[in-house]
Amino acid sequence: MSFDAVVVGAGPAGSAAAYHLARRGRSVLLVERRAFPRDKCCGDGLTRGAVRQLAEMGVLPDLADAQRVGGVRVHMRGKGARDFPYSGFGLVLPRFDLDARLCARAVEAGATLWTAQVSGPIGGPSGVRGIEMIRDGRRTRVEAPVVVAADGAASRLARQTGLRSPGREWTGFAARAYYAGIKGTDDLLQIVLPLTDVTDKHLLPSYGWIFPLGQGRANVGVGLFGPMNPEGLRGMFDRFVADLAELDPGFATATREGPMSGAPLRLDFEPERCGVPGLLLAGDAAGLISPFTGEGISYALESGALAAAHIDATLPGPILPGPYARRLAARYGGYFEAGRHSVRRYQLAWRVLDATFDDDRPLFTLCRRLALFPDGARTELVLPPLPPSDPELSRMLRRDLLAVAELLADCVRADWPMFVRLSGVTDDLSAQTVRPSVLLLLASYLGGGERHPLIHALAAAADLGLLAALATDGTREERSSSGLPWGNRFSVLVADFFLARAFDFAAKAGGAVTADFSRALAAACQARARELRAGELGLPEYAEMLAGKLAIAFELPCRLGARLSGAPPATVTALAAYGRHLGVSFALIDDLRDGPGGADPAELRALAAEHAGLAHAALSVLPAGPVVDLLSALSGSVV
Repeated sequence: MSFDAVVVGAGPAGSAAAYHLARRGRSVLLVERRAFPRDKCCGDGLTRGAVRQLAEMGVLPDLADAQRVGGVRVHMRGKGARDFPYSGFGLVLPRFDLDARLCARAVEAGATLWTAQVSGPIGGPSGVRGIEMIRDGRRTRVEAPVVVAADGAASRLARQTGLRSPGREWTGFAARAYYAGIKGTDDLLQIVLPLTDVTDKHLLPSYGWIFPLGQGRANVGVGLFGPMNPEGLRGMFDRFVADLAELDPGFATATREGPMSGAPLRLDFEPERCGVPGLLLAGDAAGLISPFTGEGISYALESGALAAAHIDATLPGPILPGPYARRLAARYGGYFEAGRHSVRRYQLAWRVLDATFDDDRPLFTLCRRLALFPDGARTELVLPPLPPSDPELSRMLRRDLLAVAELLADCVRADWPMFVRLSGVTDDLSAQTVRPSVLLLLASYLGGGERHPLIHALAAAADLGLLAALATDGTREERSSSGLPWGNRFSVLVADFFLARAFDFAAKAGGAVTADFSRALAAACQARARELRAGELGLPEYAEMLAGKLAIAFELPCRLGARLSGAPPATVTALAAYGRHLGVSFALIDDLRDGPGGADPAELRALAAEHAGLAHAALSVLPAGPVVDLLSALSGSVV
């Protein structure tokens, strides 16, 4: 038999690769060493990202018996717990069931399934052209243009092709068991971090989990980002289970079902080591395990889909790993590097998460989302959603936002990789994209002429300038396990870095744009100083202070967008006023949501409506069209 591709391993990564290839009409051989159903040591948690991938594979309707979860509860040692709801839902389903259903879906799509023991590749580091296996007691060779190695953390194919170097590999370990008889389980994935060593004095780069399965059952486990012998891992697991009754009284009556099982966590993802000619690594074989939470199913499913897309787009040509590696780098670059290095030395990222666990300043809200919930646990966002616009305008805007996101990723990838995913473009063009969106809309679609060559760079600069301002929006006394104010130190470092990169982008556009940036930054600093020294402010003075604090967030993007469109000075001034009043109205409504303190809610709402009206009136200088309609809707949505 001849195949377009051979996929080794029928777990989430392998089944996803086989499904997406078969669905595209490619002939696929899927090789699994054990017959289904078979178990795997895993937390069984399916995050929102995994659910999205399962929906794309058409598997979700078959998982009605899985336990649905509404978010994540994080327990930080000494800090209590916080709940982070999903905008959507996650699932918990044992791998015993999940893997069998995923494999069946791949076979339904047209993949051929063999049960066999793969002994190695045909070829080596310079190129692979198939595999050798033992099937039904006979040695068999199957040649194909490409092999997808989805054979787990201990991947034989990765090792035999030189993609796993013992000197560079870094592995953690996890252990889990199933428990029953738990009273009052919540519909949340629970993560406990960090755990301690046997003396209960030294913090370890580690975590525990409790994932509900329904009907009083749960998957309970621990993970460690570093070396540990089996007895040490067993001791960590036993201590964690012993402490669960104190953490959750419902565990006082819990009993274990079956033995504890353990498995390695391969944590050495590097895009350039995810393939050789004719061979691509996916899932655990590529080291795609979250170095913050140990989660891997969503990355397995997604990397399998990415491998399939690259193969389908390249056949019948030679399958080279470069384009696939670049896709992986764009998708995961930064997150894994930052996590791996921080947990190895237990340094900056973990210390900041510890010190700022109960701090809801935007910078630390962003850090928690990027580190602990990269697949989308809902957090407080900086700005509200952009109103819907006509489809063509949305398509053009999304294209520009993707270009801005790539610039933002490039400028932080080397020095602050944990921020590489800070500007995602969502299907609904939601809150994280409002800042550059206003600038892009005005600069690109208002002028009607040739687009400014630096439009994307200046949109990125406005975003970086705002992040710099938000990073220093107040300091506070902190309690961290080390006793040092890691959050405040981190704020200053991040603000300096973002501000330097923002001015680097702005300087390319010349003096007028740089002056706009300088004035906005000065206004923000002066307003912050006034807020700190003035104490209680009357509502008019408070609104004036807000206008200054938000100059970078609202006024600057509007001013720059109008300037880049070639608009006359009067229009630039009017649109700057639009942004200023819009920012004040949004901030006042946020105050109402958070609780107005000593202010009269009716007066706050009236003042917000007044500024929204002033913003709307400023648009009268613009010609009618979809951009004006969208900006009007934005100001009208405030109150």
